[in-house]
Amino acid sequence: MHSEFSGDVTELRAKSKHLDDAVRGAETLGDKFEANWAKTEGWWGERGDDEWAEKVGSQCVDEKEQVTQTVGDITGGFLALVDAVAQEADKIQRPQLQALDDLQTLSDESESRR
Repeated sequence: MHSEFSGDVTELRAKSKHLDDAVRGAETLGDKFEANWAKTEGWWGERGDDEWAEKVGSQCVDEKEQVTQTVGDITGGFLALVDAVAQEADKIQRPQLQALDDLQTLSDESESRR
């Protein structure tokens, strides 16, 4: 069993970048869906005195709203994951940088005592 922790900040940030790129691509899904929806909206007929249009139109609008919400929720979840990975990289790097700063301070103090 290992008794130490190590983290490769560069690799973690690179993986975070890959995730971010994938999510940014997925963000366009909502816009593409909306654009395609606009092309077909109303195909079911005019609502009012058309029973078919009333039934199908309402169902289509409800499903469109559900899909739009789902895509937004999924994209938001992935964006939160990207942010969490980046925060973890910061948490790993912060003590490393602090240790390097402390070593430099000690080295400077040692040099000044000579």
